[in-house]
Amino acid sequence: MAVKTQKQAIRSRRRRPPSRPRNTLNDLTGKQWIRRTKSWLVCDSKRYHRNRNTELHPARYPEELVIEFVEFFTKRGQWVLDPFVGSGATLVASDETGRRAVGIEISRKYAEMSGERLAEIGADGCCVVTGNAARVDDPEFWTDSANGELTDIARTHEGLPIFDFIMTSPPYWNMLRNSRGGVESTHKKRAKKGLDTFYSDECEDLGNISDYEDFIEALGGIFDRCAGVLRDKGYLVVVAQNVRVPEGKVRPLAWDLQQRISQTLSFQGERIWCQDSKKLGIWGYPTVFVPNYHHHYCLIFQKK
Repeated sequence: MAVKTQKQAIRSRRRRPPSRPRNTLNDLTGKQWIRRTKSWLVCDSKRYHRNRNTELHPARYPEELVIEFVEFFTKRGQWVLDPFVGSGATLVASDETGRRAVGIEISRKYAEMSGERLAEIGADGCCVVTGNAARVDDPEFWTDSANGELTDIARTHEGLPIFDFIMTSPPYWNMLRNSRGGVESTHKKRAKKGLDTFYSDECEDLGNISDYEDFIEALGGIFDRCAGVLRDKGYLVVVAQNVRVPEGKVRPLAWDLQQRISQTLSFQGERIWCQDSKKLGIWGYPTVFVPNYHHHYCLIFQKK
């Protein structure tokens, strides 16, 4: 049996699926549904980076990961929001699967990068808004950013767009600003190449908050606001990872964030994304156990 090329796979995803009136959540068959409920997944590492410019971004996630969730939590033609869009993977994956999407990005540089990616693939149903996601529930934010044409972004409610699904990977606290020890890490290799090793120096950038509790509260507050533009019974997926600080303490960032978001949205469980192709670092040798974090928690919430 011939292996599908990338273009064939994209055309297949964009093709309108058969009608399944009993399935009110997505366009999947029963067999496809079952496979997407397995609690862990590994993405195809050979297809992670489809655009060389995305290497400028210090923390990317693959389009294949987004497709897993976008196809499960939406139907074709529905609207997706990414409040921390970064290199644009959520938007590219949404376009490939016949969804429409909006990304918010505080860094003008990364917003332009995502916009260029959308232009290259002709993703007319997706766009990037440069701004702070902390204003996502402010009607003036959308009016200013979209030149007043809210109906071109999504259905509106009291001046706000309403999205069917939200998926994002926020900053993992200030992890990108911390040294990875004395070995030749990916972080240090990026620095040698002159590539970005952290997001920005902007004061509104959450990755620049030094206090951990303040970071969790600030990020949780943004997801509180995101709930205001999520339709009833819609889902939110947040990709997060626990972090080990230079002093040796492990911060359970994913689970602290789960507790904070659960103040507003109902936690429905998690899927674990395994980065099986990521290089191993020899941390702690030969005296201290330090794990190689090659997994991320995809935390799933619902607006009840």
